[in-house]
Amino acid sequence: MQPASLDLLEKTQLPPSQARAILQAMELEITAHEVGFCSRAELKDAVNELVLKIESVRSELSLKIEREIRASELRQIRFTVTVALAQTAIMAGALYFSLGHYHP
Repeated sequence: MQPASLDLLEKTQLPPSQARAILQAMELEITAHEVGFCSRAELKDAVNELVLKIESVRSELSLKIEREIRASELRQIRFTVTVALAQTAIMAGALYFSLGHYHP
């Protein structure tokens, strides 16, 4: 409790006991919400840890994207082969139909 703060409250004609109680309540509130500071070394460690986590997530994401691209490429190849086979079957059917009904 700062004497200047107590003097200021007493100048407002508050009784000393009330002034002290107000200051103590304010100090309790301030200390309850006080955030501790960290040292430079702790901050550097936290930054390094964060960088490592970011790199780890970046690696995992890169691998996941690669797998998704490969899976997409495989789906595209399957689709292309299926369409080519279907088109070949349709063309063979049309040729068979045409040759079966063609009479010169």
